[in-house]
Amino acid sequence: MIVLNFKAYKEASGKKALKLAKIAEKISKRYKIDIFVAPQFLDIPLLVKSTNIPILAQHVDDVEEGRFTGSISFNSLKEYGVYGSLINHSEKKVPIEKIERIIKISKKYGIKIFALASDLKEAKNIAKLSPYSLSYEPPELIATGKAVSKYKAESLKEFVELVERINPKIVKLCGAGITDEDDVKAALDVGTQGVLIASAFVFAKNKRKFLEKIAKVFVPRRKNHFLNFL
Repeated sequence: MIVLNFKAYKEASGKKALKLAKIAEKISKRYKIDIFVAPQFLDIPLLVKSTNIPILAQHVDDVEEGRFTGSISFNSLKEYGVYGSLINHSEKKVPIEKIERIIKISKKYGIKIFALASDLKEAKNIAKLSPYSLSYEPPELIATGKAVSKYKAESLKEFVELVERINPKIVKLCGAGITDEDDVKAALDVGTQGVLIASAFVFAKNKRKFLEKIAKVFVPRRKNHFLNFL
């Protein structure tokens, strides 16, 4: 699994977001791996309508519908045909009580929650709530080019083990500093099932070539890992 977070980059907004999503769609089909795209909220309708790739929201609130000005509701995600949502990214932290409510509501709507944790303590607390996916993403490594799979390898291994003990059904991912295929290989070697990538993809000179190299890492592992999550 590869999750591409477009954040609020102008290079990944509007028509540019659609272009990036189309690249992801082609690579996903060619190598038969799941690639998820998380655009800005206003770009979701365009990408859902124009691509055949699972779209994630970058955030969702613990509300279904109603008088919640400024909130992103589960009903809106359902109406748009969104597959799931990131939650608790280090750039959009959420209290554990709210995460619990979000996960509970998500199951009613069939929206998959891709939760993130900044450290092992937070990962343990969130894992107990059984999100669909949980990612280990130390904020100090984000956009540094220093991959979590190399610079925090022991912590990443601990993360995989603790989530496996709590709930082996949770899809284990990692992010922060992932920049090339070696970083991805190192992540998979310790037991994760995929990675989150943002700036390395958005700012790559040749985005298709970059993503293709990442995708190829997964190909020989398909028989031994639980891939194709859709």
